[in-house]
Amino acid sequence: MPRGAGFDRRATALVELRGLRGEHELFEEALAARGWPVLDRQGRDPLPLAERRVRYLIEARFPGSRLNAVSGARQRIELIGDELQLDMRVLAVEGVERDVKDLPRWYAYARPEVPADATAAVRARKRLELWRAEHLGTRDTGRLITAATPQAARWLAARPLPGAPVPGAGVAVRRPSGAAPTSTPVSALGGRRASARVMGGLLACAVLAMLLGARVMDVLLVQDRWSWPSLALLPLIGWCAAVTASRDPQGSSRAATATIAVGLVLFSGAAGAFLAREVPDRGVAAPVLMGVLTAAAVANGLRLLVRQWSWQRVAPWLLPALIPLAFGFLPGMGTALHVMYLDAFGVDLEDVEIPRAYQFMAMLKLTACLSLWFIAPSLLGYIQHFHWHVKDRLFGNFVVLVMSIVLVLLGFMGYGLLAAGTAGKKAATAAAAGRTPAGYYGIDPEWVCPSPVGKLAEVPVDGGVLDPKRAYLKLGDSGGVVVLWDAEERAGLKVPLEKLRLVPADSPRVPCGADGPKG
Repeated sequence: MPRGAGFDRRATALVELRGLRGEHELFEEALAARGWPVLDRQGRDPLPLAERRVRYLIEARFPGSRLNAVSGARQRIELIGDELQLDMRVLAVEGVERDVKDLPRWYAYARPEVPADATAAVRARKRLELWRAEHLGTRDTGRLITAATPQAARWLAARPLPGAPVPGAGVAVRRPSGAAPTSTPVSALGGRRASARVMGGLLACAVLAMLLGARVMDVLLVQDRWSWPSLALLPLIGWCAAVTASRDPQGSSRAATATIAVGLVLFSGAAGAFLAREVPDRGVAAPVLMGVLTAAAVANGLRLLVRQWSWQRVAPWLLPALIPLAFGFLPGMGTALHVMYLDAFGVDLEDVEIPRAYQFMAMLKLTACLSLWFIAPSLLGYIQHFHWHVKDRLFGNFVVLVMSIVLVLLGFMGYGLLAAGTAGKKAATAAAAGRTPAGYYGIDPEWVCPSPVGKLAEVPVDGGVLDPKRAYLKLGDSGGVVVLWDAEERAGLKVPLEKLRLVPADSPRVPCGADGPKG
């Protein structure tokens, strides 16, 4: 398949090439390989050993956005000259928009006749039948017509087509319900791709409305007054919906488009609020939804990168991302987060047994943190899509390289290991203040009162002195040895489980023993 297959943009360019016959042949072969036709060629064929100037009128075809497409076409043409080392200049470039006007649609129907000498009841019934035929399509013949004027539509409705029934004498045409009037000139009609742009605008409005609805419900549930500035999305949604409704896609009335936009915005906002109210954790619906939208944007950027280049060129960018992901799926890789968490308590990982399911969950989190690297090639895909990085320039590659390094470090260290260490420090601080820390991927701290089985002097304790009258924070156990964290000494004690009977305590401030929890 040629490289020019599947293009979005067209641009005609006038190119002047000076060189030998072989260089002209190389240039024309490069154009053919890309699927770019030569529309005109001015100048005599050069002699084998003589240079001549030849002007080519070519049509460049390439994917990408309409924004900056003319500059992108010029850079792509110049790139051919750079690759083949030709004496070539691009004299003029202009974009070509070939979007056929989408003419109004008509439906042919058999128009019922109202007899002049009929009674009043018959006339009323015929008028009702005529109204239903014009507005409800009860007498449609099945023929769909595309025409700019009613006269042309009636002529097409009465014209016989091969293999189709001959239209009757009373055939007429009608417009679809909710369609705009036919007084709009053809030059003002939208193109066939105008509806796709309007649908894109409506989708953006719906996404913003869902995000706003989720955010408003989160604010109402958590009662965070500092979160109300997020309602600044409301005028943005109104502006987006107004711009979308002001368009006239495919001859539809603006009132109908505005009604659809308002209904879609209200429905999406209600859906976002309902989602935020039903999630188990309060105040997290909007951040989670934002994360999903970010992931979708990154995936779209990767798609654009593959579309601009090819899998052979994109693979060297994506393979380095798969290497850290492969490390993330190694057995026990997720326990690195547990190591950083337990280090805040001064406890080693081998002293606490982590269930395999939670090891897998921690591994998935670490893998998600490493996946931040995909933002770099995704950004490159957007840059390529908007024709800002057509040629391989050192500055652009350097920026992408720096972003890659920063994102890998930010994901692995910032959101991975350092975040686990910060969670451990917060848990240790909460325990020292007498509160029960939250769990962390299989580590569920709880306050317990240790009761020795037998004499206290016969209980082996590693790391300090065990006081049965005080409550300790149980971090976990491994190999029959439990780890109890002393909030006063800020140290962990290792005690055999067979020598203790652990009784849950509500708070470390309540002494154990006679006045505390009893087993």
